Amino acid sequence: MFEEIKFVKTEDHSVGLYSNSINDIFHSKTGALKEAYDKFIYPLIETEIECKKILDICYGVGYNTKAALNKLYKNNLIIDALEFNKNLVHISPYILDGIEDDELKVFIISQLYGSNANLQDIKGFLNYIESLNLNYFLSAFTRRFKTALNELPYYYNIQSKNNAFLHNIYYSYISNNMNNLIKPNKYKDCKINFFFGDARKTILKTNNQYDAVFLDAFSSQKDPTLWTIDFLSLVKSKMNFNSVLLSYSKSTPYRSALLELEFFVGKIFIDNIDMGTIASLNKTNIKNPLSKYDLDLIKTRSGITFKDSTLTLTGNEILKYRENESKCSDRISHTQFLKENLK
Repeated sequence: MFEEIKFVKTEDHSVGLYSNSINDIFHSKTGALKEAYDKFIYPLIETEIECKKILDICYGVGYNTKAALNKLYKNNLIIDALEFNKNLVHISPYILDGIEDDELKVFIISQLYGSNANLQDIKGFLNYIESLNLNYFLSAFTRRFKTALNELPYYYNIQSKNNAFLHNIYYSYISNNMNNLIKPNKYKDCKINFFFGDARKTILKTNNQYDAVFLDAFSSQKDPTLWTIDFLSLVKSKMNFNSVLLSYSKSTPYRSALLELEFFVGKIFIDNIDMGTIASLNKTNIKNPLSKYDLDLIKTRSGITFKDSTLTLTGNEILKYRENESKCSDRISHTQFLKENLK
């Protein structure tokens, strides 16, 4: 199940992932959780928009969704999460993520297993990840949760209403405050809907207009399938005038596509360094617009967008198509642009 994935500790002590098949990282080495806050959550908060619905493209092990719930749960969030790898989603409540909120993890488990919780299914998955010798990368919650499952009375082995089942586990076996037994789960008014498969297809299954979109795909030079102007056009159709699209990417083809789609585009700064991109149809949501240098660079061959009109091409096919388009273009090259700007 996880043969293509390598688990690594990042500098903020959260667990990051590396894809052996794509040869690319899922998260920044400086910190998987830190990246979620710095590049997605804090820039979203700074816009001061009222955020009720989020589209999380490439959920992975859930850092962006967890960080959003951790900071914004009072807004009764609905999050639609798109992810190709179902196994990553199922391991997401258990990894060492740096978020000390067991109730959040129990909530995610409840969302994963739907309207009914099958104790054996949950136990089976926990036993499986334990067999992978992933203990170094699993949170203390995982051990407590497994102990709670093993201590449950026999009658909990039958299917029961999921939320009540997991609510009982949390407050009876995990929470330090037994008086919380009558307190409803603080995330009870939130909802995560999971969509598994190619995001180019699963985005069509969503039926919400989103206040925020997190785009956290692999880098465009490794796999451009979710950075094409055609896919971004689909993303735009899921947004309203005041929505924001956030990404760690600052690639020129990506920013060029956003401008071509009539977004206002800006930078996400971390310690005065350009570390990501924010886009919106509402200009007032952009605090740090692209500079003249950025806009001029977009006019070069570097600004040629990735294209996938049928939304079926492989990453290599998209890269090859763009390479051929660049060879035939009368735009100046990136190298020539740099020479002219160094004069």
